[in-house]
Amino acid sequence: MSIKNPTQFVEEFKKSGHYDHLRKELLKEFRQSDAMTALLSRVDDIAKEKLASDPKLQYMPEASVVREVMQELDRYPLVDRAVKDRSLLDDPSFVAGLRSTMRKILQEDRKAAGKTLDGTVNLNGTSHTPGQGGSTIPWKTGGVGVTGQHPAGHADSDSEGSEESMDMDIEEYSSD
Repeated sequence: MSIKNPTQFVEEFKKSGHYDHLRKELLKEFRQSDAMTALLSRVDDIAKEKLASDPKLQYMPEASVVREVMQELDRYPLVDRAVKDRSLLDDPSFVAGLRSTMRKILQEDRKAAGKTLDGTVNLNGTSHTPGQGGSTIPWKTGGVGVTGQHPAGHADSDSEGSEESMDMDIEEYSSD
């Protein structure tokens, strides 16, 4: 799959298993934090208040009581507040790891899109047979040469290892 927009990037991120890993890591970190203890304490307080304020709940079936308490809990932005108070997304090392993962996905996609299965070079979305059609990139003609390296020693700006290019792509995707 060639990543052309943020939606495709998200699909690739999920398909590669990184989304599930990230979700599990965030949940694990939250469960081990003080925010989890505070959240559970607040839920307990709200449930006790609801049961104390409505004595007829003790005579209702358990499913009805659970539904009433859940409706009461839904009135409060407990989870949103807890997540906001304790977010790994503010941790620079976590963000650096996430950026690294995103960069790897983009690099793999570029590497895969660089050449088609039949040996043609993919240039700007069009397929060209190496060494034919007056290639404007002589150091890549004939399918031989140093990928991403200009014969005069200049780095190819579209090389798959271009860190600057990857950072620009990641910034573009993360701005949405």
